[in-house]
Amino acid sequence: MMLFIFVLSCMIAGSLACSDARCKDPVLANELLQVSFLPNKEELRTLCPKVMTFLECERDFMECPGQSLDELATSTDKLEAAKAKGMLAGIGLVRDMCDEDSSFHTDYVASVSCYREHLIGAAGKCRDDIAKPIEEFFYQYHADDDEDDVYEVIFKELRCLRDAYEVACVIGSLGEACGDVAQRTARNVAERLKDVLGINSCKTLQNAADLKSRFLDFLELDEQRRSDIEGIFDLFKRRR
Repeated sequence: MMLFIFVLSCMIAGSLACSDARCKDPVLANELLQVSFLPNKEELRTLCPKVMTFLECERDFMECPGQSLDELATSTDKLEAAKAKGMLAGIGLVRDMCDEDSSFHTDYVASVSCYREHLIGAAGKCRDDIAKPIEEFFYQYHADDDEDDVYEVIFKELRCLRDAYEVACVIGSLGEACGDVAQRTARNVAERLKDVLGINSCKTLQNAADLKSRFLDFLELDEQRRSDIEGIFDLFKRRR
């Protein structure tokens, strides 16, 4: 799922440090595409060594200027830091997914057939379903504002809220269709890969916490549903 899409994005984008030409593996990219980025237990046994070899190759080239990924992750260059954090998270998650003794591997393998059946449909439906409540909320939230004066702010708020609510919706839908284990696993992936999944789109907003709180109030959800969505929204906290 998102984890292996992350791997493919690395193949396409590559590392900006030195050259990673020897890391490219179009055969692996095609193999991931053939299983819709959702390999089952047997497919993991074939793909895991190849994916780890690719990621370690990318790691070597990201580190070739002389700094480790851990050092790059604390860089004042926010782009470089995000890339390094994403690579570290991706490597860690692949290791857990490929470790047949890990709880994450067990949960993923138990959920993957249901993901294959429902993930694409859930993503499309959520994209459609969230549009109306977000639009209605913004009409209310900025009712007294001159749109021309706050256009840039509204654009950033919309992106923040849309990204957060869409991830929350997809994970919630997977929970409804596939059960608690699948929901927990999807949330685990989102949390660990937030630096490469656009989950930090709220980082430039001073009012992100207030925005999300007001939106949850607007939705008038029952206590359990609000708690579930709020937990996903917490992944989108503004960076300090």
